[in-house]
Amino acid sequence: MHPDLSAALLRFEADLRAGDLDRAALFWLKTFVGQALAGDGVTRSDRWVEAGLTAAQETPGLSATSLEPRQRLVADYGLFRFVRLKDEAEFSGGALATLDWQRKYRVSLLAIFAADLPALAAWVEARWSLWGGVDPQMAALERVLARLGGAAPAAPDARSYLIEILHEAQEIFGGWLPRPAVERIAAALGLPQAEVYGVTEFYDMFHTEPVGRKMIRVCQDASCAVAGGDALLAGLCRHLGVQPGETTPDGRYTVEPVRCLGLCDRAPAALVNRARYAPAWPDAAGAMLMGPPAAPPLRIGGLVKIALANVGVVDPTSLDDYRAQGGLAALRKAVHQMSPAEVLQAVKESKLVGRGGAAYPTGLKWQHALDNPAPRYVICNADESEPGAFKDRVLMDGDPFRVVEGLMLACYAVGAEHGFIYVRGEHRLGYERFSHAVRQLEAAGWLGEQIRGRPWNLRIEVRRGAGAYVCGEETALMESIEGKRGFPRLRPPFPTTAGLWGCPTVINNVETLAKVPSIVMHGPRWYGDLGTADSAGTKLFAVSGSVVRPGVYETPFGVPLRHLIFDLAGGLRPGRSVQAVLTGGAAGTFLTAEHLDTPLSFAAFKQVGGTIGAGTVMVFDDRVDLLDVLVRIGAFFAHESCGKCYPCQIGTARQAEILARIAAGDARPDDAATLVELGRVMTDASICGLGQAASWAIVDAHRRWPALLTRKQQR
Repeated sequence: MHPDLSAALLRFEADLRAGDLDRAALFWLKTFVGQALAGDGVTRSDRWVEAGLTAAQETPGLSATSLEPRQRLVADYGLFRFVRLKDEAEFSGGALATLDWQRKYRVSLLAIFAADLPALAAWVEARWSLWGGVDPQMAALERVLARLGGAAPAAPDARSYLIEILHEAQEIFGGWLPRPAVERIAAALGLPQAEVYGVTEFYDMFHTEPVGRKMIRVCQDASCAVAGGDALLAGLCRHLGVQPGETTPDGRYTVEPVRCLGLCDRAPAALVNRARYAPAWPDAAGAMLMGPPAAPPLRIGGLVKIALANVGVVDPTSLDDYRAQGGLAALRKAVHQMSPAEVLQAVKESKLVGRGGAAYPTGLKWQHALDNPAPRYVICNADESEPGAFKDRVLMDGDPFRVVEGLMLACYAVGAEHGFIYVRGEHRLGYERFSHAVRQLEAAGWLGEQIRGRPWNLRIEVRRGAGAYVCGEETALMESIEGKRGFPRLRPPFPTTAGLWGCPTVINNVETLAKVPSIVMHGPRWYGDLGTADSAGTKLFAVSGSVVRPGVYETPFGVPLRHLIFDLAGGLRPGRSVQAVLTGGAAGTFLTAEHLDTPLSFAAFKQVGGTIGAGTVMVFDDRVDLLDVLVRIGAFFAHESCGKCYPCQIGTARQAEILARIAAGDARPDDAATLVELGRVMTDASICGLGQAASWAIVDAHRRWPALLTRKQQR
């Protein structure tokens, strides 16, 4: 073999080994050699390309449609001579870098290499046998597509797995989705590329441009801000020499300020890729780059524990541990001793209402779905992503089997053969715990066909979100499971009539389902006797902010707010006093110190202007700047608005803009009135709960503290 050809092939091979050259270049060289051997050393460019595109269809994952690998093969290694058919103009060397592939050429090796064509063919065949024409990353993507790309029993079409595929593809490609990967995913699922890009651009956790190998997400919402989140972000950026949103020059780190991470009990919080750094102290920002800290113990408590009974007691990965605490006893009782109608009736009589914020009667929702024809679905909504909310995270991390058992009981009651658990994308541990629990239950014979010898079939799938708060809204969640952008649907029809894939669908919150096994096991009267006449049972409250012991506390309805904040959460630090308590989360309302003796119940809170919601309680002492809290709430909703309806899209942006200007000291006389009017319009005209509730905390703060929105420029 000619020495220059050997040298060129050594460079070619080195670039392939290093990953600097797409292996499709090897495919094009192989195709050329085959064409040239059949044509006395010469082929035509158009026939070469046509033959390559045809042959590539037999190699899934081969990016033959991309011009770059072929162009680099021709231009970078000094192998070829092109002669344009139109005018016999000859091109070689550097002239090939700008070759017009729309023209037709005779293509051959350089004359000095012509005799080496057979040796080149042998060389190519040996490398092809060793590596093939697909890069390892694209080969890994093919395995993902083979596993998830075909519709499984719970999904009528492959598109449903798009978000799962994108998650796995992004891990394969180092944290982002290069164009060839997106094109391949679109082709495998039979979707237009624009549809796939529409999904990647909708969800915050997907990236179509390179990011650092370590993505550091630093929470910027209220509970973390109180604990030093801004200082943490500034310290990290200073340590790495970047601004928020930038990547270090070596491509190792990207620092990204984000909305709430659901780690408010461990504030200030950050995620480094999947790992939780919480608390991540501002004065030790550099330590975050060394390795994840040990997880602090969960702070949970309460005099009466139902949903929290096993948290901190069982190994959350052990089905045997769960069963040793009475796990699956309720499911066994239901399957062997109760009809589906009896399970449904027990939930109705218990007076259990949804624990996700809407407080709709759970049994009535189940009944509505049952009244519609099969097939039916049941979804566990584990997309807990509102600032201050973390109670569901504690359940999914600490006792996933209880939640899955509740989901299975719901499926049994409504005659659903397929269930889904939709987990917030940032809660990777919860996703893994649920996935493991489902596999364990399948292996034990509690999921699948003819469960326990009974004519009952059930399969459960665990799906991930990807960073979109709006997907906590039930219709947006269903859109996401179907592999689409999380745009809320107009209602009616409601999900119990036309939900997932147009079929009757029940959607229940994590905490709601965690209560169901105890209700079935002990009876509805036992549960209903807890709490008050209008608010039955117990409630999980996520307490964060200026308290000594932020955590999740389970109490019967009816105990005073003071008990929750001072007895369970430890009260405030010495010398501090309660300035405000934001109840119900960012989409909630404020209470003050005068409301501390208000009973925790739906009716009592309504009387004083509070909101139970999902059980989020953020306490702010007298040092906290409440206007800053409002600014962060406004920024959160402006960022999370999906943009489907103009009242929310424009209203949240305008609300955030006004609040930021007031905080900067540039309040205008009509700002408060404008914010109230914006709130009224968003509440009345927005499609979903995000826009309808986006102004509640701001409007309520103005009602309680009128001077808060009139800050003047300091001179």
